[in-house]
Amino acid sequence: MIHKVLSRSYTIPLIMSEEVRYWPRIGMKVSREVADQFLAKLSSGEVGSILDEDLDEFVAVVPITQHELNTELDVLFTNPALDEPIVFDEANQAILELMEFESNRKQFILDAKADGMTMDEAKTAYEAAKGVLVKKYLPDSGESEEEE
Repeated sequence: MIHKVLSRSYTIPLIMSEEVRYWPRIGMKVSREVADQFLAKLSSGEVGSILDEDLDEFVAVVPITQHELNTELDVLFTNPALDEPIVFDEANQAILELMEFESNRKQFILDAKADGMTMDEAKTAYEAAKGVLVKKYLPDSGESEEEE
């Protein structure tokens, strides 16, 4: 079994002989075996709820049927695989970039120490750099709390 490294802290086991497809419902590439495992979990009959912010209350999620999920997977795996790369929206790209930055925390701090900073200064510099990234993707973060 080979592990595909998504970042330093996340891996997905893939068997190279297995055919994989991108499944938009879960947002990742899966083999048919993994898709069937997700199918079993999604169709277990448990129904959740989500917060409807307009109503300010939790509402039940309309569950998808076992038949609909099976049909979705059959279509996914009977059609040829798309060779085009997966394009992430801006929010997902921001999450991936922040995860990558966080996974390089130790090296960032060690490099800052090598440049002459103390440990506390290096950690503070890391938090400042992370804050810049967060502000880049979430420009309103923290401002509403300060205004109130």
